[in-house]
Amino acid sequence: MQEQKLERITPAQAGLDPQCIINMMDRMEKEHINITSFMLLRHGKVLCEASYEPYDAAQLRTVYSLSKTFTSMAVGIAAGEGKIDLDEKITDLFAAEIENGKIQVGKELASLSLRHLLRMSTGQEKEPGGSDCWDDMVSAFLREPFHEMPGEVFRYNSIATYMLSASLKKKGIDLEHYLEEKLLTPMGISGTRWLRDPKGICVGGFGFSLYPEVIAKLGQMILQGGVWNGVQLVPKDYIDMATSKQIENGNDPDSDWAQGYGYQMWRCRHNAVRGDGMYGQFCIIHKETDTVLAMTAVTSDMQGEMNAYYDEVLLKYQDEPLSEDEKTMEVLKKRLNELHYVRPLPEDDGFDVPDAFKKVDLSLTSFFDLSLNIEGNTLTLTGKDGEIWYRAERGSWSKINRKVHCSPFYTEKDSMDTPVIGAWGVKNGALTIRVYEIEFLEEDTLTLTEAEDGIHVSFANTTIPSNPNEYVKKVI
Repeated sequence: MQEQKLERITPAQAGLDPQCIINMMDRMEKEHINITSFMLLRHGKVLCEASYEPYDAAQLRTVYSLSKTFTSMAVGIAAGEGKIDLDEKITDLFAAEIENGKIQVGKELASLSLRHLLRMSTGQEKEPGGSDCWDDMVSAFLREPFHEMPGEVFRYNSIATYMLSASLKKKGIDLEHYLEEKLLTPMGISGTRWLRDPKGICVGGFGFSLYPEVIAKLGQMILQGGVWNGVQLVPKDYIDMATSKQIENGNDPDSDWAQGYGYQMWRCRHNAVRGDGMYGQFCIIHKETDTVLAMTAVTSDMQGEMNAYYDEVLLKYQDEPLSEDEKTMEVLKKRLNELHYVRPLPEDDGFDVPDAFKKVDLSLTSFFDLSLNIEGNTLTLTGKDGEIWYRAERGSWSKINRKVHCSPFYTEKDSMDTPVIGAWGVKNGALTIRVYEIEFLEEDTLTLTEAEDGIHVSFANTTIPSNPNEYVKKVI
């Protein structure tokens, strides 16, 4: 996985009462903020680390939009090497696509630069979306209407970050390979992987899978002004720009989404700066205390997650080391050894499975065309090529490892298996199947109900149970 592991110290050596860490975990649990891992650093050393089973330090997990910060670092390195200019125009980089697609170039598109992409100020009212977008994201972005001139208004836009990756590709730079050569390998990091679009371009704005310590190392490198082991990996002037306010994004003093935005990084309260990703993936850097937080989670309450960290840990650091509190450290160590992240099992009343559900072809979408088979307590969902995508047990989670399936995206490193778990149950005659992608931090739920006109199928994302997103509802 990684070499050059960070040095470990105790919380007291870092000037933090270990009870503060316990308080943070207690508060997260009380507020139903589901953490999967965290790592606390001060002065470049790890003072506490935690993994919530089934996650451990060696488990890849995607970090969603925290990927953007890594993309930004690649742009900064390339700019420092003179391979790309932050003020280069998008119309120059993608002249062929504009000509071939007969895309009209107005004053807004003509003025759009890489710098505008970096600070999320494209001038477009929204980012492109829909299935057509994924097949050709460059053209979808170039065709998106403008609402104002670039540089005037902050609007979050993940496809703008993709365009940074595509711009590097135009210069002969593959984001994944370049980051490995210029940043990750020098920091002793290996085994990561990116998702790519159908054209083979790393998606940039999301889709980076890594280990928790990679987040911590990223934060520490940024905290050190782009330096690692005495080597300037990212130009300091770029780090300074990336971490400072480049554009206003609100005026709410209590919101960490309204403190300003840099280059694919957010300014925070308490004069911190961060990269973050959906479901609560964080790299929070605080220069005044010389600290970094690397945290992964599955939650919709990202502000609450930050508040708990600020209140219970960040603002509790002391300037000098503390006396060791062995009793509290024993409590903390015991707590860290017993951490679990548990997904709720499907409800089950114990009744027999209706015969109609024991063997079903589920051709629901282009990315979900599987055959369901139940034998005893074991349920499998199998692809047309015979590969088992999911295996589920009745009343308990069953785990398998398989290739990454994330159509229309893919990874060059399919040989690296990804773990998935599944469970099923029957209640009131309805079959419910839950599958959880450990690396991708997402849960999908299939519900089958028998009716006179056939089997009614619902397929939904239930990662956040209180806010499900139904992909498909059909009768088969």
